Amino acid sequence: MYRYTAIGMATNYYFTEYMRTILIIDDDPEDRFLLEIAFSENTIANPLVFLKDGIELMQYIDTQMDTNIPAFILMDLNMPRMNGKQALQWIKSDSRLRCIPVLIYSTSDNALEVGECYQLGANGYIVKPSEYDALVALVSYLYTFWVQMALLPVALSKK
Repeated sequence: MYRYTAIGMATNYYFTEYMRTILIIDDDPEDRFLLEIAFSENTIANPLVFLKDGIELMQYIDTQMDTNIPAFILMDLNMPRMNGKQALQWIKSDSRLRCIPVLIYSTSDNALEVGECYQLGANGYIVKPSEYDALVALVSYLYTFWVQMALLPVALSKK
């Protein structure tokens, strides 16, 4: 796990209103790097937390996440130890975490897999873009909707 904050200029209102952490769970170092650069190119200053699998997500939630919920979770499906479906099921089964938007981010466009993810509670299913420019645009869209437009609860209730 590592933390990265994209560089960007913002007002105090921006920082207080929109500075929720964005969790990215993906075991592929190249995908993590490309996402990090795409967030930076969009001058998104929200803290990014990169985790490698569902086990690291569970550890992060249990030990490092304070009472402020993340803006959203962007999560790959195929990961070691605990895959994306298992992690999604864990998130959505916990009443404290259920309200966190979880977006599945996968190379698979298999209709059965997409349907299963939505049935498990995914808020979106995105096929990883094959072109970098499309990734930069995707990050912009995700940020605009999930951080600037969608209203989310302010804090998690304690267990």
